[in-house]
Amino acid sequence: MEVLTGLFFVFLWLFFLFFMGFMWWRIVKKTGYPGALGILLLVPIANIVMMSILAFKEWPIQRESKVGEIRSPASLSAPLIAVIVIVSMLPIFALLAAIYMPNLLRARLAANEASARATIRTISTAIESYSAANNGQYPLSEYDLKRGNYLPEYYDKSTKAGYVYSLNLSKDKYEIIATPQTCGTAGTKVFIAQNNGSLSERDCSR
Repeated sequence: MEVLTGLFFVFLWLFFLFFMGFMWWRIVKKTGYPGALGILLLVPIANIVMMSILAFKEWPIQRESKVGEIRSPASLSAPLIAVIVIVSMLPIFALLAAIYMPNLLRARLAANEASARATIRTISTAIESYSAANNGQYPLSEYDLKRGNYLPEYYDKSTKAGYVYSLNLSKDKYEIIATPQTCGTAGTKVFIAQNNGSLSERDCSR
């Protein structure tokens, strides 16, 4: 949910910037300058320079009206316009990334870790249920759990939601370990479940 909220605000900002850029493009174009220069009004520092030019420098449209000759606004080639737009928007994209990427990463880590906890509990519950139905003996393999419909799928050596699972089974004990595929990126904790469903965790960097 936090990931979706973060993405929503990113798209909202991008829409706002696109709308403002479009309006400035049309406004600047009416002065006789190339409309693409209006994008500079969205860029810090560059917007001050551009506003100073518009405020204190005579507009092309004014010069043309003085001599009684109204021509179409000066135009720029498409590649040059593209370069101006891209270069102007880079600082804005960098700022948005600096603001939202850490939040998105934290949300992803939290979601992966919550999924790992839930998965380990599912496996542990299946093992304990098997034990209860087999005179206190734990399964010797994950196949026993799957065959008895205690588990819907195999987990050992598999990767799910950024976590790699490992199952160590014997008739009198078991250990389930969930390790982040990449420590710090997929998750920050290693989760371990043992006999009677006891769950512990530790920092994956240790």
